[in-house]
Amino acid sequence: MLSFTGLRNLFGELSGDATSTNLTLADTLINESIRTIATKRGGKWWWLEGTKDVDTVASQQGYEIPNSIRKLVDLYVTVGDTVYSPEAIEDPNRWKEVLQGQLGTGDTPLFYYRVGNKILLAPTPATAGSTITFRGRLNVRDLNIADYTTGSIVSIANGATAIVGTGTTFTADMVGRFMRITQTSAALGGDGLWYEIGSYTSATKIGLLKPYEGTTIAAATASYTLGQVPLIPESYQMAPVYRSLALYWTIKENLARARTYWMLYDGGVEAGLANTVGGLVGQMLQESAEKIEGAYMSPFGSQNNYIDPNIPPPLATGF
Repeated sequence: MLSFTGLRNLFGELSGDATSTNLTLADTLINESIRTIATKRGGKWWWLEGTKDVDTVASQQGYEIPNSIRKLVDLYVTVGDTVYSPEAIEDPNRWKEVLQGQLGTGDTPLFYYRVGNKILLAPTPATAGSTITFRGRLNVRDLNIADYTTGSIVSIANGATAIVGTGTTFTADMVGRFMRITQTSAALGGDGLWYEIGSYTSATKIGLLKPYEGTTIAAATASYTLGQVPLIPESYQMAPVYRSLALYWTIKENLARARTYWMLYDGGVEAGLANTVGGLVGQMLQESAEKIEGAYMSPFGSQNNYIDPNIPPPLATGF
């Protein structure tokens, strides 16, 4: 996996210029390239799907869609041990009909309606503490945080998530970044794989999102790297580097090198060198075609087969 530091350093090596000025240019080109890749095929990549939870508030109908969600796909509400999937309503006239039904408050959500960057639930949640899970396509954040390697890891067990460090200064904003415990020797453990940070406890204690699969580390010190990584899957993280270098060599008017990197990136389609997508982007498109993306909200219309008896029919004038 390539972290932000790894991506920019690789750009410096392949461009033959590792000066701070050139690496600053690399930051811009790499982030722009990641965003460009993320918008291909309408942004419907499996790696852009994610969820975010928000707790209900008693007697509060509206809830802001989390900023991490760029496009809302679906939502469900967990009340105790029961999961509800309220009906998505996109027609404002149909939503008026729901409101006419005077559903009041309750903990069995039947419908939700999006207005601006907020969703409205019907009936309005009666109690606090239920969980609204928003599912959708994620916003792409700029990479700008250098790798962190201060201190060492002194404790983590195979199959566990809790990590204890020494000489570290872990912070809450490290949640969401990735850590790799370096496999320097069998005695020090470490499997060399990257794990997402899922929780923060203190300057010397953090937790992984998934269980650690390497050799148990106890009463020893192991080096590590904690970095910010792109959403793009590990197998395709060279794609933004290739595109950045293609743009770089185009700017430098070295068209032969630019062509090489365009071909590695997408077979030269974006640059007008070919008609068929190839390169890493082509491989990613092929893999994406093999995956099934979740259902999207469909317009609420006559095809809907759910009729709530508490909702009166439209007035004769219709709306």
